[in-house]
Amino acid sequence: MKLLCWGLLFVALWCRSQSQEENELNVRRIMREMEVIPEILDEAPKDLLRVKYDNTIDIEEGKTYTPKELKFQPKLDWNADPEDFYTVMMICPDAPNRENPMYRSWLHWLVVNVPGLDVTKGQPIADYFGPLPPRDSGLQRYLILVYQQSDRLDFDEKPLELGNAEGHSNFDVSKFTQKYEMGSPVAGNILQSKWDEYVPELMKMLYGVGD
Repeated sequence: MKLLCWGLLFVALWCRSQSQEENELNVRRIMREMEVIPEILDEAPKDLLRVKYDNTIDIEEGKTYTPKELKFQPKLDWNADPEDFYTVMMICPDAPNRENPMYRSWLHWLVVNVPGLDVTKGQPIADYFGPLPPRDSGLQRYLILVYQQSDRLDFDEKPLELGNAEGHSNFDVSKFTQKYEMGSPVAGNILQSKWDEYVPELMKMLYGVGD
């Protein structure tokens, strides 16, 4: 019986290791195929970030979703150490469009000092701002990244207002992560979205502005 238990445990651990390795290879492949590496990041995330919207939509890396599906802050899951602190960010490198990304990168979400997986207990610098691609902008890429901090840190960035482009536009990921010595992202995912007829309604409902 003991041998059987040890055998089952070994198989479970081996399967978990294989699955993790597949996730790591897959996220690196997707990031390169979608030209995130080396266009936006020097190195791909170490692991796949699991992203769930509205408790029903599990983001499949690289796939396209509507702005309506992405309107509220998602739940995140990664291989976090509950004793460590993390930074979570979401950026769009294709603002206003991929052919002319003059506002690269547009910051959609930034939470620092996240204890373990509990993003709600982190320190928000930029509240979640769902994808709202401009009309005729084509497909836009959205990156959600997690960085491990050395400890709980003092950040001197001022909280950003949702309705003000200042601070959101031209956010420099490399400069920010180097400033706080974060290294490469420990987890990440990528999705795409494009304008549809629901975008003006979302802008009015969530932010009180027109298309």
